[in-house]
Formats: sequence, structure tokens, C-alpha cells
Amino acid sequence: MKRSLSFPLLIPLGLLAACGPGGAPVSPPFGNGAPGSLIHAEAPDDQSRRIVTAAQNFLASLDAAQRKAVLFPFSDGAQRVKWSNFPTGFVPRSGVPWGKLTMPQRTRLMVLLGAVLSPQGVEMIIEQMQADDILARKEPNMFGAGRYCVSFVGTPATDGTWTLQFGGHHLAINATVAGPHVTLSPSLTGGEPLKFIRNGKRIYIVENEVRQAQALMRTLSPEQTKQAVRSTEKIDLVLGPGHDGKILQPEGLAGSAMTPAQKEQFLRLIEARLDFLNADDLTPQVAAIRATLDQTYFGWWGATSPLGAAYYRITGPRVLIEFSPQDLDGDATNHAHNMFRDPTNEYGSAWTKLR
Repeated sequence: MKRSLSFPLLIPLGLLAACGPGGAPVSPPFGNGAPGSLIHAEAPDDQSRRIVTAAQNFLASLDAAQRKAVLFPFSDGAQRVKWSNFPTGFVPRSGVPWGKLTMPQRTRLMVLLGAVLSPQGVEMIIEQMQADDILARKEPNMFGAGRYCVSFVGTPATDGTWTLQFGGHHLAINATVAGPHVTLSPSLTGGEPLKFIRNGKRIYIVENEVRQAQALMRTLSPEQTKQAVRSTEKIDLVLGPGHDGKILQPEGLAGSAMTPAQKEQFLRLIEARLDFLNADDLTPQVAAIRATLDQTYFGWWGATSPLGAAYYRITGPRVLIEFSPQDLDGDATNHAHNMFRDPTNEYGSAWTKLR
């Protein structure tokens, strides 16, 4: 992978003041409760109750050994960060593999994922698992949907905080539930192959994201393009697995330098990445990003064509998005590693006492 001529500056998260909607400071986690206790007790809403009920129903379907394998205390920091874009053969995951679940257990797990995620999010997971099954045709001992794992950091309940983890190769869903709130920060998506045929239908897993990014680039003036494009060479993920607790110095074109129409397209791009979260919890997150959009930057590394071949990054007080094409197999448009983080709320840290 060729490196950019523009090097990112990594900054420990604790050294910078996090900003909430409108730039207001966000208080760091505090409280006297056990790990997982809520900072401010809030009653769950209907969406959170559905999620908790679905999680409890899934857990009830497991036998004793599976239940022991899938549950970790919320204080287990090692399990919390056990996610990666690498195959499970390289980076083993804890929990219960999809391949070891019965059909009724899989059904209950999909109901849970459907409560946490949007329909688009569930479809994205299915497509990524199908893509890994394509790789498994050549290397069954390394790839395949059966190797994706589910686990819980904390026990699902309406009066505490817990995280659903589901993922494997190119996928890491970390959904932290706290009272009425859900965040997917941090979560990794992508896939290989990104393009394939399923039942006669063309699939392109990240198509909406890359088309919205291209649409934003097309709106930029020459001067704005000069600000946005940081290099003609794409780069790799900067804040991927193992880089919790850091943020990036913003690079590129600021939202404050965009026209109203460009800002709306910028938001469409952000929503295209975040729409894997259920609508109830997506709405306040998008509102927080919109409130700080002037301080949110769009940067581009690589060529403007073909579609999906360039790295782009969105960096703001309430959002970090990376789209990182990989050309290890000769086609960067068919293999991507992508990240989403909310710098103020990693693993629900804005809502709970993590340690």
C-alpha cells in the first residue's frame, strides 16, 4: 500500500476537549456504580426495550456452554477491544461462531441484529458474510460466514450498559446499549469482494457510500478541491483496530467553507455511512453531527476515478469516518476497510462508567 505524502497527526483523546452538539463540552465518564452502571439513570425507550428483549431471547436459546462462552463482564477491557478487519484465523474472536448456532438460534440472533440495526444494516451484514463465503470456496480454513462470532460485554438489561459484538473478517459491530441510547462507535465494515452476483442480482456492498462521496467531490470548486484533496495516493486506515483513545487532526475542506447545498450533500454522505444504525438512534446522532458540521472536515486521498478507488475521511467533533480501499488483490474498488467512530462516545463512554 502506498503511503500519502500528507501524514496524519494522532492525538490522545484525553488531551483534547470533546465537543457535543453546538460545541458544548461533554463531561467525561463519572459515577460511583460498578462498571457498566449509567452515569445518568434514564428509562429505556421502546427501541431499547425491543433490543434488550431480543438479546435476552437469544441468550435463552443458548445451552450452558454457549452462554458461558458468549458472556463477558462489562469490565473486561480485553474483550471489548477484540475486534479486527483480519480473518479469525489471524485474529481469533471470542464468543460463539455463527457456524455453531442452530437455525432457531440464528433466527433469534438476526432478530436482535434487526432491532439494533436498520434494514440496510442487516442487509450489509448478510452481504459481507456472503462475500466471505465466496473467499471460503478457495480457503475454507480461513474464511466463511461460519467463522463470524457473537459475544456480549455486559449482560443485556434495561437498567445497565452492555455491548453486543458481532463480526469477523471485515466486520466488527460494537453496539453499546445504555438506557434509551445506542451507539455503534467504534464499528468496522467493508468487505471482499464488494461486488458479486447473488441470485442473479448485482451486489455492490458500499455503493451508496462511494457514490455520495463522488457526488460531493463533483460539487467542489477548483479551490475547494485543492483544499479537500490531500494527496493523489490513497492511504490505509489510520484509526482502525488497536487505535482506540486517539483522534485525528482534521484535514481537508471544512464544512464552514461549503455552500448550503454542499453541506446537505456532505450530510448525505455521512448518513450513507451511518444508516446501518436503527432510525430511532440514528436521528440524534445525525443531529449532533449537523450541529457541528462547520467544524467537520472532508479529506480525499487518491484519484477521483474509478469509483471507490480513493481513501476519504470525515473528521469532526462528533464523527470520524474512514473509507480505505485495498488493492492487495489487484482491484482496490473490490476490497475496503472502513471505520466509524464518535470521538466523544467510544463504547458508550459518554453514558457509562467504563472502568
